[in-house]
Amino acid sequence: MPASRVSRAHLVWAVGVFAYLCAVSGRASFGVASVEASDRFGVDGAVLSLFGVVQLGTYAAAQIPAGLLLDRVGPRRMMVLGAVTMAAGQLLLALATDVPTALVARMLTGVGDAATLISVVRLIATWFPTGQVPVFTQLATMIGQFGQAVAAVPFLAVLVGFGWTAAWSSLAFLLVFSVLLVLAVVRDEPPGDEGAVALARPRAGQVLRDVFTSRAAWSGFFLHSLTLATVNTFLFLWGVPYLTNGHGLDPAAVGALLTINVVVMVAIGPLVGVATGRFPQHRARLGWIAGGVLTVAWTITLLIPVPLTAWQLLPLIVALSVGSATCSVGFDLARTGVPPRAIGTATGMVNIGGYTTSLLAVLVIGLILDVLAPDGRAGLDDYRLAFSSMVVFLALAAVGLFLTTRPRRPAHRDAGQHGAVPGATHTSTPSDVPE
Repeated sequence: MPASRVSRAHLVWAVGVFAYLCAVSGRASFGVASVEASDRFGVDGAVLSLFGVVQLGTYAAAQIPAGLLLDRVGPRRMMVLGAVTMAAGQLLLALATDVPTALVARMLTGVGDAATLISVVRLIATWFPTGQVPVFTQLATMIGQFGQAVAAVPFLAVLVGFGWTAAWSSLAFLLVFSVLLVLAVVRDEPPGDEGAVALARPRAGQVLRDVFTSRAAWSGFFLHSLTLATVNTFLFLWGVPYLTNGHGLDPAAVGALLTINVVVMVAIGPLVGVATGRFPQHRARLGWIAGGVLTVAWTITLLIPVPLTAWQLLPLIVALSVGSATCSVGFDLARTGVPPRAIGTATGMVNIGGYTTSLLAVLVIGLILDVLAPDGRAGLDDYRLAFSSMVVFLALAAVGLFLTTRPRRPAHRDAGQHGAVPGATHTSTPSDVPE
């Protein structure tokens, strides 16, 4: 790989990561502002959870269409379209004074968000050698998660200091700035490769068959769900109310915990990326480890019947970091299990796993809180019981991951042992799925 191409690849990657960071800040911001949103719109837990359901539902529903469009028009156009759509959503929410308008704003946020990460993953697969793709994908998703810190610290400071409209408008301007950078720097393919994708644009039906018949893509789907569902449920909506109303933490302590979550995640991410690239046959085991860490942390935290300090809640925050750092392994499973023409759609399918499960968990928690605290004043015991419902979603994801990664019959496995190349873009043998 020539030095000039290396430097250009890293620049394209950096701009893509910044665009993803901006998208994450817009995605996570409502969870930070959920208490203010409840006051502004005068809504209870069920309606408040509807905001998360609408955003996550739109995001999940848009994944396959966004992936198909990405495989046809390229990541640069999709990143611009996604950021512009999200910026429109932030501006609309800045001006919203009623629930229907605010819900439309979060729908726009979900639609725009759906185009961003899958575009960055596609850029990495195009610009970097196969062996480096897992590491740079992991780094991209981890650094992008600093958008949560943007939501937890500067956004929250603007929200508290200058009000609702100023806070959401600032996010819109940040997204517009990312559009300008993408237009100036990002190209779909390295110099000399232009047009390679455009020469062989497959039909949507063929791409969908490639993805939905891939055992590896389904493994990625369930691994993503197992590692990310409870993380999203906490970060997108119910984490801040749980910490403030349930455990009595002040905004400074909450912001510190959310920032630590991102820092630990970024520290762990490269290690997971290196392990993914060097030991592809053990990718599913990484998912099992992260799922186990999350299950243990949640179980211990929810069994304690008294409010905890920020320090005592730190193990849970670290466990959430482990889940976030590991969920991207699902993208690598899907990438190596489908042809190059279907990488965008396969990435979108994997994303559906974590976000659909998160959507259901957010809704169920909101409904349980409304039953337990109809006056809207949920206490710690209410949150403990409501959060316990997440065990159902973790169990379903674990069953799915087990079924899609268990070894096949010996004859098939023996045949698949020949020619299995770590990091290969596609193969029809069982080596697509870790044993």
